[in-house]
Amino acid sequence: MSSAGMDLFVTLVDQNEPSPEQLAERCKAGCSSSFECLVDQFEGRIFNFLYQLTRNRQDAEDLAQETFVKAYRNIHRYEPAYAFATWLFTIAKRTAFSHLRASRPTVELGAEVEIDAEDPGVLLEQKDERNSLWRLARTLKPKQYEALWLRYGEGFSIAETAQVMNTNQIHVKVLLHRARSALAKTLARSGSRNV
Repeated sequence: MSSAGMDLFVTLVDQNEPSPEQLAERCKAGCSSSFECLVDQFEGRIFNFLYQLTRNRQDAEDLAQETFVKAYRNIHRYEPAYAFATWLFTIAKRTAFSHLRASRPTVELGAEVEIDAEDPGVLLEQKDERNSLWRLARTLKPKQYEALWLRYGEGFSIAETAQVMNTNQIHVKVLLHRARSALAKTLARSGSRNV
């Protein structure tokens, strides 16, 4: 098969893949294999998100599992008018915050994290530590960091970020603006010290 023919075949196969929203609807109708497909699609992203919140691999793994259990038990509450990803990330965020409120998080020393290499957050963390924007962003206020991570780390739109954060789009834009301004000032200060 020629490369053009293969590209067409791959495109046709991709078009036949059900969307997460369609899989959720199938799951609501009783198809458990559809939920397995959703877990396969989102488990890496949910783990990454939870790891960013907890900074502990074991906690992130446990919370990811708890997130998917809650999602499965409450799939009947999912509204297909909204993106499945934002619904699932909202469950993950609430699960993590409940965990963090209930227990003091532990810090892992020297643990290597297996995270998807295509994730922009991972790519930034792999660069030189002093130039890492994500490490610097962790010094921001928690809401600013959360908005940055959801928008740029996860690639959510402003509206989706607002939905996960349970706020409005204007507040998300303000958080992002303040976060970018704070990062720019910090980078400018550290740049002038290194000169």
